[in-house]
Amino acid sequence: MEQKGKMNQYVLAIDGGATKTTLSLRDAEGKIYFEKTTTSTNYQAIGTEKVEKVLTDLLEDAYTSTGIQNIAVAAFAMAGVDTKNGLAIVRNIIDRSCQNSSFCIHHTIVENDVQSTLIGLTGNNAGALVISGTGSAAYATDGKGRIERSGGWGHRVGDEGSGYWIGREILNTIFRYEDGRLPKPTILTDLVYDLLQINNIEQLNDWIYHPNYTNAQMAKISAVLSKAISLGDERAIDIACEAAKELSLMTDAVLRKIGPIHEKFVVYLNGGILKNNPVILKLYKDYVKELYPHISFHLCNQNPIDYIANRALRSLK
Repeated sequence: MEQKGKMNQYVLAIDGGATKTTLSLRDAEGKIYFEKTTTSTNYQAIGTEKVEKVLTDLLEDAYTSTGIQNIAVAAFAMAGVDTKNGLAIVRNIIDRSCQNSSFCIHHTIVENDVQSTLIGLTGNNAGALVISGTGSAAYATDGKGRIERSGGWGHRVGDEGSGYWIGREILNTIFRYEDGRLPKPTILTDLVYDLLQINNIEQLNDWIYHPNYTNAQMAKISAVLSKAISLGDERAIDIACEAAKELSLMTDAVLRKIGPIHEKFVVYLNGGILKNNPVILKLYKDYVKELYPHISFHLCNQNPIDYIANRALRSLK
């Protein structure tokens, strides 16, 4: 149970992503008392009611497991918080979840997951964060409180260079070849069929339009890209080049928004696409270096929840 004298020295960090959600309860020194990962809490993908249930269950699990009731700061870093309306929707969900929990939370932060991670990474320093996972986005700060963004407009109109985008491009390639709209065969077809354990284009179409289909499943299709590239598949190489170019365009756009970039400026990189696809990573760096030769890159080696916890801890008074 909660010890006396420890009141208001605990923080909650919640990483509500498009694929999964992680909650971590830590003290002011960063010691972890509880941590659990569950399903997506992107309301744009699964709806507000499901998000509220997932968050409520997570919060109650954390309380039941620790007996800690008083939380100084709870930082909710949520996918789908891209507009004022989106922020209002998510804040209402979180307010209801917190009210239904056993916690007494003194200060709640609700913001976009990429923005929250950026603040946790950079603190009071200038820097940028480019993420390519299920979705994609670029955020940058001047270190003086100003934060700008590029991309991150969701799977329907954006997420260029992301796992979802790559997966969609791969499947589009397979359908185009099947129709006769692409002259050359691609190894992507066999790799996707093996991944999904299917045998033909009709089964692929059924998989896409199955009632249980999710954006995260589409993003997982991107896993075959590296193998196809290693086998010299021309279309796979083209997709990698396009993905890297799109991510570099996001980076350039957000860096121009925050003004002059000094020589010690760091662009932090995170997400499975940049971490697990060396060809895309190299192409991306080359594209950006052509425009900003003096900046450096840092591939994030911690889990996003750690940076979000840092963001919460920075808010402790």
